Formats: sequence, structure tokens, C-alpha cells
Amino acid sequence: MKKMIGVMITLACLQANIASADNGGRIDFSGQIAKSPCAIPAATLLAYASQPRLYQAARQQVSGPSCAGMDNTQSLTLSKVQGTTTGNGIVNIVYN
Repeated sequence: MKKMIGVMITLACLQANIASADNGGRIDFSGQIAKSPCAIPAATLLAYASQPRLYQAARQQVSGPSCAGMDNTQSLTLSKVQGTTTGNGIVNIVYN
């Protein structure tokens, strides 16, 4: 059973990484994933991280049973990387 759960987590991670590769993002996770993260464009995540009101509004939209959206998050933060241009950085998402 533990091996099957590990395989399912690995597949969910691969699926999430494939979905995020379309827009130049990358998803790393630690812990267990019950639902895979919804595919959200990197530019949208960056906007949510830099504008708290947009993020709060996005948390009110129900993502549904197939993936974990913004309604399934605890926090979203933006870390600026030294030497990058405006509009770039690392977006950290903490899911419930």
C-alpha cells in the first residue's frame, strides 16, 4: 500500500511539472498531495503574489474535485531574486 501511494505521489508530481512547463514554471513539493495542483499560468501566480487583493479574490473561487486551486492554499508569497528584472521571482505556495 505504501508503495502504491508513493507511485501515485510521483505521478501527481510529474503531471504537475508537465502542466507548469507550458508557462515556464516549476513545482517542487514536500509532504503528501491529495489532489494535484491546478495548472495556473506563472504570470497569474506572480500577479496573485504581488497583489494580495487578487489572491484573496482567487481564494474565494472553488477549484472543484479534480485539482487543488487557490481555494486550497494557506499562503502565497513572492521572493525576489537578486539581479532579476521586475516581474520575476519565486512564488511559494503553501497548500492546506
